[in-house]
Amino acid sequence: MADQQAKKEQYAKTVCLFLAEQLRVKKIGLQRAADIAQKVVYNINLMDTEADFLRLVKELSKDFDELFRLEDRVFFNMIADERKQMENLVRNFAIQILSQDPNMALDIMLEAIKEETKVETLAAKFPKFNDYIRTKNE
Repeated sequence: MADQQAKKEQYAKTVCLFLAEQLRVKKIGLQRAADIAQKVVYNINLMDTEADFLRLVKELSKDFDELFRLEDRVFFNMIADERKQMENLVRNFAIQILSQDPNMALDIMLEAIKEETKVETLAAKFPKFNDYIRTKNE
């Protein structure tokens, strides 16, 4: 629960920093920034994930064109966070199985290096990794 609240605060902080930058370079007025911030604060409880945050930014960018520039940042951050999470899972799994099955550890790490690889792809290709993810989420 505290983690969810911290994420929501991070989403709000992202918007605030974006608006502050837009104010600093005079691409947005103070009233417009306040309107955007108010809408984000009003909808903050609807955001549980980065995907929810991205959807909110996209929805609000229909009314506030300025948020279009924020969409790309949120999208790329979301992709980077997913990649980072996958790399952590693979690293921890490889450490765990390295002494028992070094070939599998190497294979999964080589597969994870590929840019297009996702957690779902690895879970489908490596059943032991899928089991590891499931036990990790329980």
